[in-house]
Amino acid sequence: MCKKRNGFTFVEAVFALALLLVVASVLLPLFTQIMLERENIALKAKAQQILDAALYEENIQKETTIVEGRTTFMIRSDYEKDNIWKVCVRWNDYTGRRAERCGYVKR
Repeated sequence: MCKKRNGFTFVEAVFALALLLVVASVLLPLFTQIMLERENIALKAKAQQILDAALYEENIQKETTIVEGRTTFMIRSDYEKDNIWKVCVRWNDYTGRRAERCGYVKR
């Protein structure tokens, strides 16, 4: 006589494990991309803080370099027409893209 048995067969367990591995292999690159973009947003916020500080500083050099952790921020300033002062901050983010933020102040 055959008893009624509850539980998974070996094939069902292997299929469930394979399905889990496929889902994990699809989501892992997306998760790492999301983490990189999150760090890039933090870099953009830091660059904005540096830009704000540079705009309100009276005696800033024409070119200045600031190193924060793994990132190097380059500040460039010059006067444009009508006594408008332009300050730009450049950096490379964690994906290798070059980014820049600029601000203008009338002096």
